[in-house]
Amino acid sequence: MGRPVRIALIGAGVFVRKAHAPSLLELGDAVQIAAVCSRTRRSAETVAESIPYDVDIYTDIGALLADGSIEAVDIVLPISMLPEVVTQALAAGKHVFSEKPIAPTVADAKALIAASRSYGDRVWMVGENWRYEEAFQTAARAVQDGRIGQPMFCDLSLQLPIKADVMGSTWRNSGEVPGGYLLDGGVHHVAGLRVVLGEIDSVCALTTAHREDLPPADTMGAALRFASGAVGTYTITYAVGSRQGTDAVHIGGSEGSLRVSRGELVLERDGESERQTFNVLISVREELAAFVAAVRDGSAHRNSPQEALQDLAVVEAMLESARRGTSQRVERYV
Repeated sequence: MGRPVRIALIGAGVFVRKAHAPSLLELGDAVQIAAVCSRTRRSAETVAESIPYDVDIYTDIGALLADGSIEAVDIVLPISMLPEVVTQALAAGKHVFSEKPIAPTVADAKALIAASRSYGDRVWMVGENWRYEEAFQTAARAVQDGRIGQPMFCDLSLQLPIKADVMGSTWRNSGEVPGGYLLDGGVHHVAGLRVVLGEIDSVCALTTAHREDLPPADTMGAALRFASGAVGTYTITYAVGSRQGTDAVHIGGSEGSLRVSRGELVLERDGESERQTFNVLISVREELAAFVAAVRDGSAHRNSPQEALQDLAVVEAMLESARRGTSQRVERYV
């Protein structure tokens, strides 16, 4: 094994503390966290205290990016800040891992991808841990192998109660993010559906707002048409008072059916049931491991900017469908 990739964390929120920093540490000698950057020094120091060796502290992103010893950055910032910081990092010659969604809008994402092409061969990976969920990858292989025959129908229904100050991230409740939580969480759910069933060609959706603190809308119901010919439904609410259901994707096929959640896959065929369980805590680690491998030796990974753009395009089409009151075709970017 060669020398470790020196990476800096940009952002010091709860998800950095609970997921990104621990996941990078689990990669051992493959990576070294070289620095932590946050607008407030204390936030950066809190993350640094969890790292069992000395790291540099920055409160200015420009100063961090000027450090030539840092090869890569892991950007975990509010959605509205991502395009500018990703551009700065790529322009500074850094490899970039940026959290999802790729940008606030499809237009922003397309412009960002176009601009990134002028920055050489830097690795840019957009976070989407659902593409690294073992359960969804196993379900995708089952579908591709014909174990349920031709997929015909799917359903994903989620009730995810949200507190106004979830994860301390007041920006999610500001109304500045198009779609709000429907966008922030929706790209996860779309990624999972796309992994298992392939591309979504068109959508027809309705949205509503039950809570003023979750703008612009907190509940959505959508009908989906997949390129494969399958149809499905996706319903999501963040406004409820308690969590209900299994948060599983149900898929019916011509010869069987399956139910997949992040922790479990149940496949039924010919009157028999097969169940597998999975570790739901490793997907962030696995996607960061893939990023580090891509930086080290050019290894392939699943989270290209184009994949992230496609996730965003589906959610944006749902929001546009609800606004217009008509079905919307989803533009294809992959």
